[in-house]
Amino acid sequence: MLALASALASTAGGDASAASACPSQGTLSGIVDRVNERLDIVLKDGRILHLAGLDPPQPTPDAPDFPARARDALAAEFSGGKITYLSLSPTPDRWNRSPAFVFLAGRPRAASASAASFLLAHGFARFMPVPEAHACRTRFLAAESEARTAKLGLWRDPYYAILAATNRAAFAERAATNVIVEGRLADVTSNRYRMTLDFAPRRERALTVTILQRNVAIFDRSGLGFRALIGRTLRIRGLLDLRFGPQIEIASADDVELITDKQEQRGTAKQSKSGAVPPPMQHP
Repeated sequence: MLALASALASTAGGDASAASACPSQGTLSGIVDRVNERLDIVLKDGRILHLAGLDPPQPTPDAPDFPARARDALAAEFSGGKITYLSLSPTPDRWNRSPAFVFLAGRPRAASASAASFLLAHGFARFMPVPEAHACRTRFLAAESEARTAKLGLWRDPYYAILAATNRAAFAERAATNVIVEGRLADVTSNRYRMTLDFAPRRERALTVTILQRNVAIFDRSGLGFRALIGRTLRIRGLLDLRFGPQIEIASADDVELITDKQEQRGTAKQSKSGAVPPPMQHP
């Protein structure tokens, strides 16, 4: 229980504190039966472990077999069968999966021993900010960044390019899917119901990011006073909603990255190519 409490510790100190809380080994063990294309790990005793903090790949026009390739790569890492893991919830989700940090048994106590870090570092998945994965956010983002810089795995595919906040054509192709969007914050407005982050003048109909008023204090406590960030570049992760224009609703500071001047100079926001995309998946 102490290990679990440490793994889930959330402090106002920011990324450095989160990184120090990220575990490097599990407290439970199991034998892997198989890995599915959602990168869930099915154990011999029937338990299903969901890797917290991962957005598994989807088939795309350029790589329809990529989910199977990611699954096979992870399964190969489990060739010995035995894993350790840290369960992050007392009860399974509605698909009978338990969110967990999973570790490759027999590996050194290091980030490379984490199944999620392995997948992120090789471009077999993207980071998904969820509360259970907060403790490892810094480590997971670093692994993802290295893969993106090296154009490994899904980062070679135009479908997974980071979208510019003003690229309306790219948004039209990605309705109801998880996206990563980057842009310079132009304005912040607020009413009794929500705060809205605008990335271009309203007449240009660029991306807007919304935060329910009841959640605004969460961002303030994390040091994300958005009005003070006007003119800075932000990277946002979330589900794209096109019903009222391109929009993402966020509820956690983990959904936002503040891009440094050095990163901006490298031009990390990429325009994605047009083309057909797969329909949103209906299962987890």
